[in-house]
Amino acid sequence: MGSVVVGVVGTLLGVLVGGALQWLQASRNRRWQREDSLSVTKRDAYAEYLRSISASYAQAVSGQRDRSEDGRLHAATAEIEVLAGRDVSGPARALAESVIEAHSAIAAGASAEETGVAEVDRRRYEVIELFKRDLGLRTRR
Repeated sequence: MGSVVVGVVGTLLGVLVGGALQWLQASRNRRWQREDSLSVTKRDAYAEYLRSISASYAQAVSGQRDRSEDGRLHAATAEIEVLAGRDVSGPARALAESVIEAHSAIAAGASAEETGVAEVDRRRYEVIELFKRDLGLRTRR
């Protein structure tokens, strides 16, 4: 009788331990999938943000400033504010405002030197480095 009880208890404990381990593994997998999904979403938002800056500059230089890229830039910035921390979203918001201001001045006929394009471009590279760090990518030194 004692060996039967030990066998049943051992089997039940094995089932419980196995179930608990499966639950832990499933929980870990869900967390990893969530992190991967967030990383992909951030990468897409960052790419759209940078693409909008480039397209806005192209519109400004060509004199075809219809503000469509400003809207896309604001939308990408808002998405970054939802997805990333303030250490990333704050500089991204500030850069977006500077970009729109500089590109508007260029479209109005101001020179690149007058609008501070070099400074805006330097800040753009700093934000790119923030994006890379946030995504866990290697940054340049």
